[in-house]
Amino acid sequence: MGLFGFLRKKNAPLPEPAFVEKRLLPRWKIASPAKVKWQGGKDYIVCEVRDLNMKGLSLAIADKIPGSNLHMELYFNEKYFFDIEASVIWSKEEGAKKIYGLKFSKVRDSDKEKIYQMIKENFPGCLGSFL
Repeated sequence: MGLFGFLRKKNAPLPEPAFVEKRLLPRWKIASPAKVKWQGGKDYIVCEVRDLNMKGLSLAIADKIPGSNLHMELYFNEKYFFDIEASVIWSKEEGAKKIYGLKFSKVRDSDKEKIYQMIKENFPGCLGSFL
């Protein structure tokens, strides 16, 4: 190293990757329009499901979600209906929309099967990367 080795230019640290997937079961990126109704709510609210798997989903919505533990009805394409209980894990804002990461706390086995069928029919490219 020598007497003046401390003056040498140090290597700059490598930049961190923008996103690192930490989930054991990665989510399918579907970006699909949907409708949601909270328990006790009267009307369905238009939203977007950005990604989904059997353990949770990412939901983009204009309104604030009413609480951190939710019971909701989720509709896709007027064909698929899911009755789900979930908890809010994370949230952020992008412009006028609020984005929420939801973890399912209770999903019936029949709803899990319907999720798989919906992905298989409407987003067939998603299944190949994780099976």
